[in-house]
Amino acid sequence: EMKGLIIKDIFALKQQAKILLALLIFYIVYAVAFEAWGMLVGVIVLLCIMLPVTTLAYDEKSKWDKYALSMPITRETIVLSKYIFAVLAELIGVAIVGVIGVLAVLFTGEMELKEMLLIILGTCEIGLIFLAVILPILFKFGVEKARLIMLLVIFIPTMLMVMGSQMGIAPPSAQTLKLLAYLSPLIALGGLWLSVKVSIGIYNKKEF
Repeated sequence: EMKGLIIKDIFALKQQAKILLALLIFYIVYAVAFEAWGMLVGVIVLLCIMLPVTTLAYDEKSKWDKYALSMPITRETIVLSKYIFAVLAELIGVAIVGVIGVLAVLFTGEMELKEMLLIILGTCEIGLIFLAVILPILFKFGVEKARLIMLLVIFIPTMLMVMGSQMGIAPPSAQTLKLLAYLSPLIALGGLWLSVKVSIGIYNKKEF
């Protein structure tokens, strides 16, 4: 059942494949031309995070959930399939970024390999935390109603960092950042586990 649901989501993205490939090529070329490797990492991981959002939009538009629940598929399985697909999509994005990043380090020498790997790892963990926050919102409100909330989830932390910089608030110390780096995998995994529980609770109460 789980495998079938994930395959269904992959087929649902066939229409978007050309657009995603074009965006990927564009940002790779841009990163090579302007040595914007950090931006490339963020963009690719963000694109992969948007894949499960797109599949949820397709499900919502086609009233797929009502059809799925008429079959011997549990609500928990449906929710878990979305999370597994989302994590797989991000890991694929991280793998693509990893290959490009390592090649960039080897051929340009603009950045140390350790630094590039830390950027990739950090972006991956931020992506997982973002998924942990946004997926319950999507299950609760649906894709259309949740779009504004998704923008706020991205916009508010960014604005807080910019405002803090302008107000002269000192950034975290190197020791604090090092501690956060060690704790971030646990935070990301713990956040995902809690997110799954919340989403299952929300989905169990929904009526289609």
